[in-house]
Amino acid sequence: MQNQVTLNDRVLIQNKVASFIITGGQDNVQGVAGQMLAFFSELGFTFPQFPFVAHSRGWSAEDMENNVRFVQTDAHLREGTRELVARAVETARALLASGTVAKKLASGGRKASSKTG
Repeated sequence: MQNQVTLNDRVLIQNKVASFIITGGQDNVQGVAGQMLAFFSELGFTFPQFPFVAHSRGWSAEDMENNVRFVQTDAHLREGTRELVARAVETARALLASGTVAKKLASGGRKASSKTG
C-alpha cells in the first residue's frame, strides 16, 4: 500500500481509522503499541485520541492463555474497549464529514522515488 504512493502516486488508504487492543508482558505492550502506530500511520491511517487499550499482568507474566482469559472477563477493560471503539467511530465520522481526501504527495525523500534531483 505504501509503495503505491511512492511508485504510482496512488493513496489507497484514505479517511480510515485504526485503534488497537494490546495484551502481553509489560515490554511487549509498549513495543507493540509503538510499532503498530508507526506502521499504520505510514500507511495513511488516522487514530483517535488514546488509540489503544493495553493490558499487562506485569513484567514476568508472559503466559498468554491467562492474559487472554483476564482480558475476556475484566469489566474495566471491557468498558475501556467500548470507549476506544466510540472514540474511533467519532474520529471516522469527523473524517468523513470533513470531505478531505489525500492530495498528491511530494515524492522527495521517499524510498524508490524516481523524482530525485
